[in-house]
Amino acid sequence: MRRSETAAGHDPALRGQDGPLTVGPPAEPNPLVAACVDAAVETGQARADDISGGLETGFGWCDNNIVDGVRQSAADAYLRPAMGRANLDVVTDALVLRLVVTDGRCRGVEYAKDGSIRFAECAEEVVVTAGAIGSAQLLLLSGIGPADDLRAVGVDVVLDLPGVGANLHDHPMSTLTYTARRPVPRNMSNPPGEAMGTVRTGPEAAVPDLQILFASLPYRAPSLPGPESGYTIAFSAVNPRSRGSVRLASAEPGTAPLIDPGYLGDSRDIATMEAGLRVARRIGEADALSAWRDEEALPGPGTTDGNAFHDYLGRSLLVYYHYAGTCRIGPDGTAAVVDPRLRVRGITGLRVADASVMPSIVSSNTNAAVYAIAERAAALIKGHTTALVE
Repeated sequence: MRRSETAAGHDPALRGQDGPLTVGPPAEPNPLVAACVDAAVETGQARADDISGGLETGFGWCDNNIVDGVRQSAADAYLRPAMGRANLDVVTDALVLRLVVTDGRCRGVEYAKDGSIRFAECAEEVVVTAGAIGSAQLLLLSGIGPADDLRAVGVDVVLDLPGVGANLHDHPMSTLTYTARRPVPRNMSNPPGEAMGTVRTGPEAAVPDLQILFASLPYRAPSLPGPESGYTIAFSAVNPRSRGSVRLASAEPGTAPLIDPGYLGDSRDIATMEAGLRVARRIGEADALSAWRDEEALPGPGTTDGNAFHDYLGRSLLVYYHYAGTCRIGPDGTAAVVDPRLRVRGITGLRVADASVMPSIVSSNTNAAVYAIAERAAALIKGHTTALVE
């Protein structure tokens, strides 16, 4: 993680100072969000100096990738500075069809471009980084995955690897939304979620199991009616036990896969989310927000416990886009898809390096962790026989 970032103003013993990503809190914090942080502290939560550093439990300002008022992407930080390299070709507007595997070795990638099928041959390794949905789908299309499922859609089995596409999970998120007594300011250079906190919902939680996010707009599930202006306190179970899957709908590469995210399939996740609603409401009702708070619009003051809580969690569920786990790393050859060096088990010359390798999701937003996986993959590939810390 330190290798990936330049986090000016943070402790250099903990945070990177010369990486390609520019990382830091908003230059002009939103006063409404500042009041939310004060409200959390008022309810007994700790104030964190560097919540993105990973060592504090409490509430504070998020680090963002903002450069000149625009979000800095992975392409901005890593790819565009390398575009002039003679050994780099970037192909866009292409559809990857399959990985080509012969005699147990990945030989390259077959893809469609401008109406023709092309082949990128590999002398050493193919590295798949299409995310927890795309990487699993590509392996499945290439005949690497649960044999019975592959045969059912007409894909020839290259390797029976049951873990491919299993173990899909994400952070379930729901929101508590308020109308505001006065206009909520917006700095368009800042993301709407400028501050967050981590909470243990009970003494049995060894690590924080709940994340609270403060947003300066009325963020809610699209299916729910709600105000056009206001603010939101979002809450998420960050150690989810629920699991879903990615499977093929057909052998045709352009067909969307069958995705079952399995949100709230485990009763422990429901309990955490119910606790999250209570925590969010305590913060929302604190005196520090009295100058901003008008009315609780969602779920509304009538939603107090029991069936009403449960019903609201289902209706208000939001996708956090933190998909993980479908090509999980591990020492065993059944549930695990890749080994500790990110190599696909049973196939030579093939690695996966994205959030799909997480056996269980990190208890935070996944962006920084995915950068760290990519940095680690680069070191492993470059080092080959070099001794590296495992």
